[in-house]
Amino acid sequence: METKKHIFSAGGVIVHDGQVLLIEWLSRRTFDFPKGKIDEGESAQQAAVREVKEETGYDARIIDELGDVTFEFNWSDGKRYLKTVTYYLMELANNDAPVTNLQPGEDFENYWVKLDQAETVLTYSEAKDVLQRALNSPKLPI
Repeated sequence: METKKHIFSAGGVIVHDGQVLLIEWLSRRTFDFPKGKIDEGESAQQAAVREVKEETGYDARIIDELGDVTFEFNWSDGKRYLKTVTYYLMELANNDAPVTNLQPGEDFENYWVKLDQAETVLTYSEAKDVLQRALNSPKLPI
């Protein structure tokens, strides 16, 4: 049996004015939370803040931990991967307009959605689970 490569990532659930920030991956037509690979020497918290900035353009700060989600997926290289994502509840750090820094192959668009409608918009069951964790956080900014 082939050994799967285990990837570690971090991401954020950004809440502001009763809405949550999702990213739509246009080429895949999926909705998810911003997240990405933890770089060598980087903490999960640092990666989450960096990835949110790169993918959405927003500066955000962590206000609570939402825990890990682990899942398997097939990538375009034909290999199967195991991925663990550490999520954080975040709020906007300022009112600056977003300036994204997308990597090659990324075609994300920001999508603000009301908290009570987000579950119906999210594509993946893991993201829906993370949303529930955020909604149950005592630190949820509303």
